[in-house]
Amino acid sequence: MIVLQGQELLTSNMMVFPMALMGKKIPWWSLPLNWIVVLFGNLAGSLFFGAILVKYSGILSTEPFESAVRAFAIHKAKDPAWHQIFLRSIGCNWLVCIAIWQATGARDTVSKIVAIWIPIWVFVACGFDHVVANMFSIPLGIMFGADLSVAEYIRKSFLAAFFGNIVGALLVGLPAVYFFLREPEPNPASKAEAGEVYAGDRAKARFEHTSERSSDGSLRTSRL
Repeated sequence: MIVLQGQELLTSNMMVFPMALMGKKIPWWSLPLNWIVVLFGNLAGSLFFGAILVKYSGILSTEPFESAVRAFAIHKAKDPAWHQIFLRSIGCNWLVCIAIWQATGARDTVSKIVAIWIPIWVFVACGFDHVVANMFSIPLGIMFGADLSVAEYIRKSFLAAFFGNIVGALLVGLPAVYFFLREPEPNPASKAEAGEVYAGDRAKARFEHTSERSSDGSLRTSRL
C-alpha cells in the first residue's frame, strides 16, 4: 500500500536516497534531512496506531491477546543479543529493498503487488527485524505492561535495527548503481567520428580545420 500510494517509508528511503546521492541527483544534506523527517513521521504513525487504534480502542484488551502482545515485545527486543537484532535487520531490509526495486520495474498494479509480496512474506516468515514495524509492536507491548523499558528498547532494539536496516539497504542500492545506473562510457569510435582522437592515456586531440584561399581563388581546406 505504501508503494502503490507513493507514501514515505524510512527503510525504502535508506536505499533510494543513497542511490540518488551517488548519481549526483540530490545534494548531500537532503539524505539526513529526509531520513530524520521520515523517521519521526513513521514513529508518529506507529505510536498513533498502537495507542489510539489498538490500546485505547480495546480490541486487544482481553486474554490471550494481552499476553501475546507482551510476549512478542520481549521476544523482539529483550531476548536476542544486540548483534543478533543487527544481523536480522540486515536480512530484513535487504529483502524489503529487493521488493521496492522489483516494484519499480513493474508497470501495472498486479505486477507491483506480486513483486512486493514475495520478499516481504519471506522476511516476516523468517522473523527478521524491521525498524518501523518494531516502532509499532514493541511500544505496544510496553503499553500493555511488558517487562521492558523505553530506554532498553531504544538502546538494544531500535539502534540495532536502524543500523542493520541501513546496511541491508546499501547491499541492494550500491550494487544497483554500479551495475545498472552508471553513466555509459563514451564510445571511442563515435568520438573519433565527431572529430576526437583517443591516445593511449585517453587524452583528446581535436582536428582543427583551417581554410585558405589558393592562387586560383578556390578554397582549400587542410587539417592540422
